Amino acid sequence: MSQELTRDRLLLLGRNFMTPRILLTAAELDLFTKLKDNPRGIEDLCTAEGWDRRGLRILMDALAAQGLLIRGTDGKYGLPEPVRKYLVSDSEDSILPMILHGCSLWKSWSHLTRIIKTGENPNVTGRASRPAEEAAEETKDFIEAMDVVGRSMAPIIADSLDLSRYTRLLDVGGGPGTYTMAFLRKAPHMTATLFDLPNVVEIGKRRLTENGFIDRVKVVAGDYNTDDLPAGHDLALLSAVIHSNSREENRHLFRGTYRSLEPGGTILVRDHIMDPTRTFPVAGAIFAVNMLAATSGGDTYTFDEVREDLESAGFKNVRMIRDGQDMDQLVAAEK
Repeated sequence: MSQELTRDRLLLLGRNFMTPRILLTAAELDLFTKLKDNPRGIEDLCTAEGWDRRGLRILMDALAAQGLLIRGTDGKYGLPEPVRKYLVSDSEDSILPMILHGCSLWKSWSHLTRIIKTGENPNVTGRASRPAEEAAEETKDFIEAMDVVGRSMAPIIADSLDLSRYTRLLDVGGGPGTYTMAFLRKAPHMTATLFDLPNVVEIGKRRLTENGFIDRVKVVAGDYNTDDLPAGHDLALLSAVIHSNSREENRHLFRGTYRSLEPGGTILVRDHIMDPTRTFPVAGAIFAVNMLAATSGGDTYTFDEVREDLESAGFKNVRMIRDGQDMDQLVAAEK
């Protein structure tokens, strides 16, 4: 631990949920977007949105106390520029989707004690019974959140490998296509296949079209747990995929990826890769808790575990080609 575990720090850790919850609620209300054009007062917002006056006043004052809103002498609330840039829904630099994904995490993490006590995960068992509209909105928030994270990470990952000898990329679970586009930007000679669930690839197809890459990308809908992966590729990317699965599920996925690759092809796995103690990187240890809350068998894995599972599928020369602490570690292997 980098900080001393004092009494006051332990007390702070126990109530650090308060300030994030205030921000998450403001995001769910899309409050910052509603203030983007002009400062507005409590009465104006409550009349327009049907919100509770007391609740909104307390929330907005708490936001202003943290510098997330500016409270004018006329009682109206406006936005500081960083909030306008990053937390307004239609800003090109908006990170609001990632904040909204945090609302979903809040719900799933709330069952953590029960999951550990009983081994039963209501987040998983209750997933099928959710209203379709709610499930679709949560998926949209998640995929757009992955794009927010990937905008800065994807070019770094694409730069970690010499792409000159590769011609066709398979992006497994590629979501919004952020990594596909990063690889194609670096390697203009390459084409790609984006593979993901049917409700996800539509988002990816839209983003690929908007960014001018759709002519170089074949978009394929499917489920890697039950469907064959498209064949004929010499490079396969599994970016932030394996933590959602158990080891047996990953072995199945690796076998499918092996079959999709041409002889001599390379698999790239981006994820948290843990040290043998599973306590470093710290972010990976905490992310494993996220997988405990959100999945039936997901986890973060050590290099030896990833190596064993890749080798069980037939891959050779398994090695770490990029180290890091922020889900930016890369494992490569060949068919």
